[in-house]
Amino acid sequence: MNTLTHRVNTIHNYIEHHLTADGFLEINTKEDMAKDSYQTLKKTLENVRELCDLQYLYTAKKAPNGSLVYVVDGLSENAEDFRYPGDLIEPEIQQELRNALNGEVILPDKILDTDWGNIFIAYYPLHDDNGNVVGALGIEIPADMEATAVKKLSRAAFLSSLFFCMITFVASLFIFRRISNPLYRDMANTDFMTKLKNRNSYETDKDNWIARKPLSTLTVAVIDLNNLKLANDCLGHDIGDNCIMNAAKILRKLENHNITAYRYGGDEFILLMENITDPEDIITKAKEDFQKTVSHLDVPLALAIGYAHFDPALDSTISDTQKRADENMYQDKLKIKASEQHADS
Repeated sequence: MNTLTHRVNTIHNYIEHHLTADGFLEINTKEDMAKDSYQTLKKTLENVRELCDLQYLYTAKKAPNGSLVYVVDGLSENAEDFRYPGDLIEPEIQQELRNALNGEVILPDKILDTDWGNIFIAYYPLHDDNGNVVGALGIEIPADMEATAVKKLSRAAFLSSLFFCMITFVASLFIFRRISNPLYRDMANTDFMTKLKNRNSYETDKDNWIARKPLSTLTVAVIDLNNLKLANDCLGHDIGDNCIMNAAKILRKLENHNITAYRYGGDEFILLMENITDPEDIITKAKEDFQKTVSHLDVPLALAIGYAHFDPALDSTISDTQKRADENMYQDKLKIKASEQHADS
């Protein structure tokens, strides 16, 4: 749920950053689809929806008569459930969108099991430059994999509970001794597949950095394995896993006393860098080295990388720097996509 929440937060920040309030407000009817403001926002939503593998991505607002209507839909106009500007919002989601239009961020506390699959749904207010709410953003992410993981974890937790109820005091003592072993402590902070530090370790190292090092020396890089889903679908998950491990090996070679690599999530990695004023050479080398490992595959895999230096004028915490790096990574994804389209043409 935290990973999905982070994804939708990043998507909302990116779209709101690219939203022009005046253009948004002038889109009211189907006839307004010819306006530049509609075409610009439509292209942004379509690109984000495709890149982030979203079920639905759309904007809405309140019409002069008080009804809730669609503004721009991220679906293709050929889609059966595409919505035109001015189309009424379905009754079942009106309350959530009204709350978003009142300035609330609506995040689910669980993955919804619907007729069309497991879905993570979030609603956000959209603001103008003065902070006034001008509309709302709806984001729906397919979450079958996450829902399956939750079910497996629930079953595993139940079986584990039964198992531990039968363990004697001697066995418990043995387990606690093993947990105290440094090897086991290290396992708790290491990603099993890639042998990089894991997300738990990243959160700990962030806190340690704040306590021990000046934030002015910090650079955060966010790395995403572009088109991994396509590789999994076309070539199989074994190939996809090999691509993740190849990316991890390349990032591990970058590590030194100033650079630490982490596997943050499925195909997402993070670098924490100290006193690296110009990381472009590091990033370029990582991209080129990874490209050599996947050049023989029929899927256009690539590393999308964004980075940000800590800026006290923009960042209050390391998480703020990470969000800016994440937004830059999505910009890199768009550049990669544009390059792929140019190569195809």
